[in-house]
Amino acid sequence: MKYDLAQLARAQGVRRTKVLRDIKPPAMFATNLYHSVYAPIVSEWSMAVPAIMAEYTRALGDLTTDSPADVQAAIDNADSAASVLFFSLTPRLRDWVLRVEKWQRSKWRGAVLAASNVDIGQLIGPFDVRATLDTTIARNVGLIKDVSAQARQRISAAVFDGLRNRTPAREVAANIRAAVGMSRRRSVNIASDQLSKLTSALADERRREAGIHDWLWLHSGKRNFRPEHRARNGKEYSDASAPNDRPGQLPYCGCRSRGILKMDDE
Repeated sequence: MKYDLAQLARAQGVRRTKVLRDIKPPAMFATNLYHSVYAPIVSEWSMAVPAIMAEYTRALGDLTTDSPADVQAAIDNADSAASVLFFSLTPRLRDWVLRVEKWQRSKWRGAVLAASNVDIGQLIGPFDVRATLDTTIARNVGLIKDVSAQARQRISAAVFDGLRNRTPAREVAANIRAAVGMSRRRSVNIASDQLSKLTSALADERRREAGIHDWLWLHSGKRNFRPEHRARNGKEYSDASAPNDRPGQLPYCGCRSRGILKMDDE
């Protein structure tokens, strides 16, 4: 629901421009996303390693015509088990998105109240940002499938390169465990990035919903940062004049924005 926050604030006696306080999402949300949605896929591939290695060891011993097919079957079984998980992960993902939205909405309500003396609790709800929530769910479903697909690709490469080169089973097992580890680390990073993207998108929608089009860039302070993003820290932008890469939009960008409530009376 769109509303004019400046007008409502003016009715409450606010006359000066206010910068709304920063809303920084807690890392626990990223941890929850990883454990509830991404970790089950990684675990499924991890649990499949013994069966895959058993077929690899047997195939390495005889290398008959059927041996590579048996190894492939073990990998296919793991892939099928991961695919079954997708159906149960989507509801978990939706629950996570709704929890983050509820938290962000509460923080936005508090930030607006502190700056304007206006309680917007009855003016905003989850349906106002439904498109953003649905987009986040769809994007993460794709990412979950990609994590599984990459795990399969890396494990298959380790196994069949091993058969071709007669690599000892212990080395192939180490390579497979490394592949699973890469999927785990990537999933952790994805969860953190998706939290930043969702909360940044929600912040932008809530701000525009309130008729606020000006904001400050707040740098993330990450160790690995984009120099151009750090240079924008504290600078004021409008939606019309902002850079194409807004806070939190680029991969692994943790920058945020702080809305500026401008009053015409100044």
